[in-house]
Amino acid sequence: MNQNTVTGDIIALKLRQLQTKDIRMIRSNMYFVDFELDDGTKVSYVFNITKGDKFFLQRMRPYAIVHGKFGTADEIVDFIRKDIAMFRNAAKSSNFPAFVKTFQAGSEVSRQIERLFLTHNTDPQKLEEIYDVLQVIIARISDLNESSERIEIK
Repeated sequence: MNQNTVTGDIIALKLRQLQTKDIRMIRSNMYFVDFELDDGTKVSYVFNITKGDKFFLQRMRPYAIVHGKFGTADEIVDFIRKDIAMFRNAAKSSNFPAFVKTFQAGSEVSRQIERLFLTHNTDPQKLEEIYDVLQVIIARISDLNESSERIEIK
């Protein structure tokens, strides 16, 4: 039996204990994991088992974000456990839909900037203007982070 399959099966077993809705294996090294929150929000992950039994994790829903490399099966399960706990809590907030919409808009900004960079010759001054606007947004987010009450999830 392939070592990736054994490792993936161990992770899948542990994730099922967190009330997954679905776990799908593609080949022996890629897994899709779906959760459904009480409000119906879907939270989905994809992880790959790489060489040397290491892992690469991305959250795909409710918005896509790379979470990077993990060294052990327990690390990836612990990360997902904590992430799902935070999402279960966040989904109760009246701000949750606005937060998801805002994050998706930020992701769209990244896609648009990449497309612009890869497909157009752009006026450097216009790029500097976009950069300046983004710096203002980053500062506002940082200020809001500092001034808002922190949520502790156990």
